[in-house]
Amino acid sequence: MTRLPEGLLLVDKPEGPTSHDVVDLVRRITRQRRIGHSGTLDPMASGLLPLVLGRATRLVRFLPHSPKLYLGRIRLGVTTATDDVTGSVVSRHEGPLPSPEEVRDAAKHLVGRIAQVPPAVSARRVEGKRLYRLARSGRKVEAPPADVEVFRLELTPGPSPEDWTVAAEVSAGTYIRAIARDLGAALGCGAALAALRRLAIGPMAVENAVGVDGREAADAIAAAIVPLEAMPLEPPAVTLPDGGACARFSSGLPVPLPGGSPASGMVRVLSPAPALLGMGEAIAGLVHPRVVLSPASPE
Repeated sequence: MTRLPEGLLLVDKPEGPTSHDVVDLVRRITRQRRIGHSGTLDPMASGLLPLVLGRATRLVRFLPHSPKLYLGRIRLGVTTATDDVTGSVVSRHEGPLPSPEEVRDAAKHLVGRIAQVPPAVSARRVEGKRLYRLARSGRKVEAPPADVEVFRLELTPGPSPEDWTVAAEVSAGTYIRAIARDLGAALGCGAALAALRRLAIGPMAVENAVGVDGREAADAIAAAIVPLEAMPLEPPAVTLPDGGACARFSSGLPVPLPGGSPASGMVRVLSPAPALLGMGEAIAGLVHPRVVLSPASPE
C-alpha cells in the first residue's frame, strides 16, 4: 500500500478563503486527514501559510514562529469593528489627514517591545473562547494586552494621502491589524488595515510556497512537501549511532547522547538513514524521548 503524504507544505494562500478552508482543500487533494497549520492568516490576507501533514502535526510547535515578515496597506481616516477594511465602519475622520512626517513619527513609537491589545475580532482566547466567537454572539470583550515585539516597521506614502504601504517584521502573536489601529489612534484620525501579505516566517518564505488552485495543484503539492527529516525545526539535530539506540528511543527509553551533541535542551533525533525518530531532551548525557513518531500510516 502507498503511504499518505506527510511533512511540511508551504502554501501561498490567496485572498478570500480562511486558513481552515485551505486545510480542507489540501486534505481533499492529498487524502491525508491529519493536517494542521502554523500561523493563521485572516481571510483578507494572502501569502505564506505553513501546513503540516501526517506525523508532522506533532512537530508544529518546533517550527520557527518568528520573525514574521509582512507587506500590506494601511488606510488612514477610518476605524472599523475588525481593525481592517472588511469590518463595519465605526467612524470616519473629517478634515485634513496627518502629514507624512507625523505618520512616520507615530510609527516609531510602535517599534520595539510593546503591549498590544489584540483586535476584538480575532482568534485570541478570552475566558477559554475565541474573540471572534464572542463577537458573533454579541458579547463585547477586550482581551488583555500581550507583550509582542515589532522589529521593523516601515511606512511609505501611497497614491493618495490616506493610503500607506507598510512593511513589518514582528514576533509571533503580533497583529498587523492592531498596529494599523494603534497608529490611527496615535494620529487621531483612525486607521484600518486595507491589505496584507505574509512573506516569511523565519527561514520559511513565500517564494518556496505553492498555490492550491488550478489543475496542476495536486502535482505541485506532491512535489513541494518537505519530508520530516528535512523540516526546518528549531532544535538542533542529533544522530543516533545504530539500530539498537534507535529502537530504544522509539520505545520511549532514554539513550546515551552522541558525542558533539548539545549538553542540554530539546533536540531532534535522527537515525543513521537518516529518518526523524522524534524529539528528545538532552539531560545529563542522555536523550530522553519527548515526542516519539510512530510508523507512517498507509493509505
